[in-house]
Amino acid sequence: MGSSVQWYSVDKKEPAGFPSFSYGLTFNDQNCEKVTMGEWTWETGMNFDQIKDFERIRDYGLLVVYSNWSYLKNNLKENNMYKNLELEWVAYVAGKRESRRLLGDYILKEDDLRKNVVHEDGTASTTWTIDLHYPDPKNTANFPEKEFKSIAKHTPIYPYPIPYRCLYSRNIDNLFMAGRNISVTHVALGTVRVMRTTGMMGEVVGMAASLCKKYDATPRDIYRYHLKELKLLMKEGVGKKGLSNNQQYNEGGTLKEKPIMK
Repeated sequence: MGSSVQWYSVDKKEPAGFPSFSYGLTFNDQNCEKVTMGEWTWETGMNFDQIKDFERIRDYGLLVVYSNWSYLKNNLKENNMYKNLELEWVAYVAGKRESRRLLGDYILKEDDLRKNVVHEDGTASTTWTIDLHYPDPKNTANFPEKEFKSIAKHTPIYPYPIPYRCLYSRNIDNLFMAGRNISVTHVALGTVRVMRTTGMMGEVVGMAASLCKKYDATPRDIYRYHLKELKLLMKEGVGKKGLSNNQQYNEGGTLKEKPIMK
């Protein structure tokens, strides 16, 4: 998956200029993006290496924002709605969805999620869909191999507890992982990569680290010998208790199909 350079504009209530800027892409009234902000869909680098080519990916994300905005301000025939708008903010760090993933004692895969495979060491639950991004076909038609817009394809799942064995390294004795670098396949990453889920992984790793200190043990030892105690800590939880769910408006996207269960 790619990286997003997000941006937005503000209404200055009076004409606001912008330099004429064009680099690498030719915009016209048909292929320009007639928008006033760029959300997650402004995604670049899906055809490049997100590690080795990341500066190139980020720079390309910046230049398409500036080039498109310059066209809207200076060249679009019907640009009345843009005359008073000013480019207020552009992210100078691209939001990276996918990069290095480390190998743990277990690699979570698509079959686990789609068939709801039960593991004894389940930890924080992932409730998001398998949310994978691809170049937007319309953007590809206008800018083949130079896409900067994406689409998302969602595969619904039941809430799934991430195995603890995905949260520590298989070959570095004292290394925990929490976040988008955990031991999962590309497809499985599509559900575990969202922020509240990665935050819960951090809580689990913190609990496991406390047991490592308590017993002078490695992360793997917690799975082998102290899993029951880790489960008790997870059941108790951390932080404030009894908070209401304030994210009912979006719990995995709008789904048109039922989760797959075998």
